[in-house]
Amino acid sequence: MSDRYDIKAKIAEGGLGAVYVAHDRNLDREVALKRVLPEALGEDKNAAIDLIKEARVLSALQHPNIVTVYDVGQDARGPYVVMELLKGETLDKTIKRGALPKSDFEQLVSQCLEGLVAAQAVGLVHRDLKPANIMVIWHATGKFQLKILDFGLAKLSKHPSKQTIDQYDSIMGSIYFMAPEQFERTPLDGRTDLYAMAAIFYYCLTTHYPFQGETAYEVMGSHLTHKYTPLEKLRPDLPEWIASWLDWLMDRQAKHRPVDAKEALAFFRKESFRNKAEREAFAAGKRGESRRRKSCGRRKL
Repeated sequence: MSDRYDIKAKIAEGGLGAVYVAHDRNLDREVALKRVLPEALGEDKNAAIDLIKEARVLSALQHPNIVTVYDVGQDARGPYVVMELLKGETLDKTIKRGALPKSDFEQLVSQCLEGLVAAQAVGLVHRDLKPANIMVIWHATGKFQLKILDFGLAKLSKHPSKQTIDQYDSIMGSIYFMAPEQFERTPLDGRTDLYAMAAIFYYCLTTHYPFQGETAYEVMGSHLTHKYTPLEKLRPDLPEWIASWLDWLMDRQAKHRPVDAKEALAFFRKESFRNKAEREAFAAGKRGESRRRKSCGRRKL
């Protein structure tokens, strides 16, 4: 690594590598620097090259709901990626304080799927979506912004790709949010991310994983047999179409899910608008009825 980045402190570590706070001497700003562990890349000689290519595509994306990549490189210790340093908390920590109300959920869906639409437009498949990979940034206005993190497991391809395994021959990613095809080692594409995102949405609305088990094998079996408690039983306060929409995204068969994030988001917005219009029409009718009653009362006097 060049002398441009001065490492300050480690802020996170996982199976793929470690993330550090660093100072960018050229631009005089703090950044997040992720160094990928050599063992995480396995024996694939092209893995580091592919990762760098992918990071360069991501750096050109510049989307408000995806972490911005500033720089990418490789040195004697392996590849590294330099990103914006985000100040907030991951979504899993937010949900520990309670399930999301419908208004916040609508913002969550809109921002997450807009990020996926942008990523899918350039052929990126995340393959490791989970609450810990979504950052929540609160602004002074009280509104929040979401950013999808770590496309480090993604594959730059317009075509379905085979699931990658790590050095211990275990499937990468969080088991609670992985699509059935990831366990079956069958081709993956953007619909795999939709399944994971739907599982995240379910978790945010209920604080429970849709697919559960006491062991990893039981969780895997839950995904493969597609057994989960319907959302409407846990959140009867929500419109029925939200549960049906999540069932669609989380279908056992990828071919029965939306073709991409754009279709999923379009349907969600259409139903949200219709639902809102119906509520407003109902409220307007109530206000009109109230005015008529008051008017009748005055005439009687």
